[in-house]
Amino acid sequence: MPSRLKGVLPYAALFVGAAYLFYDAATFAAAARPGQLGPDFWPRAVLVLLMIVCGCEILRKLLFDRGVDAVVADAPHATPHDEEASAPEPRFPLRLGVGIALSIAYVLTLDVLGFFVATALYLALFMVTGRYYRSRVVLLSSVLGSLAFVFVFMKVVYVSLPLGVGPFKVLSVWLLALLGIR
Repeated sequence: MPSRLKGVLPYAALFVGAAYLFYDAATFAAAARPGQLGPDFWPRAVLVLLMIVCGCEILRKLLFDRGVDAVVADAPHATPHDEEASAPEPRFPLRLGVGIALSIAYVLTLDVLGFFVATALYLALFMVTGRYYRSRVVLLSSVLGSLAFVFVFMKVVYVSLPLGVGPFKVLSVWLLALLGIR
């Protein structure tokens, strides 16, 4: 099988799966309330975006991708510099484990800390785990990222998020009022 078709197969399978799920989402039993989006809107919107991305990748691979065989055939003889460039990338299994543990801890603490605090901590700790140590950037991006997620999920998508307990709930309610979210 030509390498172009091999490269297209995963995207074609995703496209077909997304098309089936798009059709299936139209059969949701609940109907939309007047003036609000129905329960089928967001799943179908995501599936349309997935089908667009898959379609673009299929076209790119069929029309513009020369395939691995053509690239290898066009390559000049290897030089010592090329051999250095092809050295394997270093791996960090401990960092991977910490990232997995952070993800599990995030899910487990979400109800207690609330979405905003848990997400801000998760983003900050994940950046530090990924060896990004600029404290101002980590702090600013984790807080702003968490606020952006809260705004999008609660104001745009209408998803109810956990507020937390005790002082975390007080902070969450204050932030929601500040963002104009009821």
